[in-house]
Amino acid sequence: MIPTASHEAERDFRERGLTEREADAARSALAGMTAAAAAREMGISASTVGSLRQRAYQKLGVSGAAELVRKYAEKSADKNAGERDWRPALRSHGLSETQASVLSLACSGRSTAQIADELHLAEGTVRAARATGYRMLGVHSREELADLLEREDAAPRRRRAARLAAAFLAAAMVIAVAVTAASHLGSRPPAVVETEFGEAPNVVGMDLQQAWEALVEADFLPIVRQGSARGAAGTVINQSTHELRTKNVLGVLDPNGALRHEYDAIPWKAEVIVTVTGVLQIPLELTTNHSEQQARSKLAAAGFTNVSAVGNGVGFENNRVIGVSPAPGAWVTPDTLIELTVADEVIMPNVIGMGPVEASSVITLSGLIPSPRVDGWELSDRAGWDTPTVLSTSIQPGESVPVGTTIRVEYSGPVEGTAHTVDSEGN
Repeated sequence: MIPTASHEAERDFRERGLTEREADAARSALAGMTAAAAAREMGISASTVGSLRQRAYQKLGVSGAAELVRKYAEKSADKNAGERDWRPALRSHGLSETQASVLSLACSGRSTAQIADELHLAEGTVRAARATGYRMLGVHSREELADLLEREDAAPRRRRAARLAAAFLAAAMVIAVAVTAASHLGSRPPAVVETEFGEAPNVVGMDLQQAWEALVEADFLPIVRQGSARGAAGTVINQSTHELRTKNVLGVLDPNGALRHEYDAIPWKAEVIVTVTGVLQIPLELTTNHSEQQARSKLAAAGFTNVSAVGNGVGFENNRVIGVSPAPGAWVTPDTLIELTVADEVIMPNVIGMGPVEASSVITLSGLIPSPRVDGWELSDRAGWDTPTVLSTSIQPGESVPVGTTIRVEYSGPVEGTAHTVDSEGN
């Protein structure tokens, strides 16, 4: 879970017009989370987290994470040291962000004037928010508010203690039954399948995640295929083992759509094709230069029926999908809610030093129009001639730019020998 930022930071997030995803990206930076860790919490890719952070930095007027921390985190640590942030608990009662912020500060002993100064609100607004919050919570004073919050905070701890005690008792009973059964049946080896590549785990009947983990731990590369047979969603109904199609496997994709580079150095024995029932794979190419409408069409064609879109680009003719949750490549049921994060602006990629074809491709995939655009290349036979590289672009790398903007590209030499180039007018 990404922690809530300080009152001052949250206020600026609202006033500067950050989307909820941009605010989460900024909160994760303030919390010291890596892009990969934030990506797991937000259900998007690490690169998308990076893009969202850059957009948040621009709106907040900071150059990066270090300046963001200096602006908010240190000030918050001094001002609120030892104080409990009650906003999440208050929001769970249906209070607005402003009402929750006011009551949280009131609970810590702040006066109306102090709350107004800290939240940059009028004192009348503070009094109104406090009165409305009290009414919604059924309390009449700061003391009753504090008592309510403390009681609610203590209740889960008591429930957890009771659950732990019950779990301990249940575990003891299970162990006793297992010991008794083992004395009669003896120990059994894990179920395996004999193949020409050695013994492979028998994963038929397992859920997909469990099967995937069992196979990779035994050095077999899982390849997931959609099955047509009926059964419990996400259950493996068949497996078959085959020789590896390539020796160098980089970036193994798990059932949640995450690239698992920790397995790049695994000496895979073979690949195992597992057929799974009741689930579909979210198209991998959804964030590759797709508009919202194109992404919706792709998802519909793949069999997904529940799609929503958020972000400041929703409904615009020129927009791009910059995030998908669950992640592209994930295997989920057809009725799973697929949330698209859509923007009408993108971050200009850094193509300095790239060749014409690579630079044109990167700019195009970002939702922008390179000029000239180079789609193919043939080497010149002129003596001393080298492939030109990008010297500069009309928009600086890292700047926010509307989708569909033409980017003029300056190369180190003439763009010769191209199979296909077009100018900004499409000629």
